[in-house]
Amino acid sequence: MKKIVCVISIFLALSMFNLAYAQFGQTSGPSFHGEFKPVVGGWSEYQMTTKGGSPSKMKIAVVGKEGDAYWYETVMEGGRQGRNIVKMLVSGDPGDTKNVKRMIVKTGNDPAMEMPVEMMQQSSKGQAPSGKVIDKGTETIKVPAGSFKTQHMQYQDVETVDTWVYKDVSPYGMIKSVSKDTEMVLLGYGTGAKTLITETPQKFEMPQMPEGRPRRK
Repeated sequence: MKKIVCVISIFLALSMFNLAYAQFGQTSGPSFHGEFKPVVGGWSEYQMTTKGGSPSKMKIAVVGKEGDAYWYETVMEGGRQGRNIVKMLVSGDPGDTKNVKRMIVKTGNDPAMEMPVEMMQQSSKGQAPSGKVIDKGTETIKVPAGSFKTQHMQYQDVETVDTWVYKDVSPYGMIKSVSKDTEMVLLGYGTGAKTLITETPQKFEMPQMPEGRPRRK
């Protein structure tokens, strides 16, 4: 029973991440509007506010390199599940699920689990966005992390997303992003990021659900 509860917690964590990322154009996996420029140790942290919901924090970081691929880690704080971590080995932008080679998930104090990447790819085929991008010019904006002279880009697809980017913020350069129902603002950024998953992850195995009682004749 304990193992089943642990698996349910992992699925809730993945659902939480997918819901957050869906606000920015993907239905699965980390996705930000902006060019992915991985630098080992680079990190940025955001406050995410969704209409009708409580604010939550999201930290993204590049925490290592393996061959030509990078370990990309996303941490979300808030909600009933507390801290949720997704760590992925990627060969390119994590927003394109075909670039994901490995995926490790840790929910709260539960053991870290290595998940089949197919779970992430079920609802996304790694297709590029079909909308258009409009360059709105340079703008100086102020967020909790400070004032930045940014490039304002507008992405028009299923919904319109306005994003303000600054090249020195790793790994996407995003300072602020606003859609119809969601806003993200930069809280801080820097270098020296280390992974928060220090244990050896367990291999995911779908537990057998207990069989129901036999019917009486």
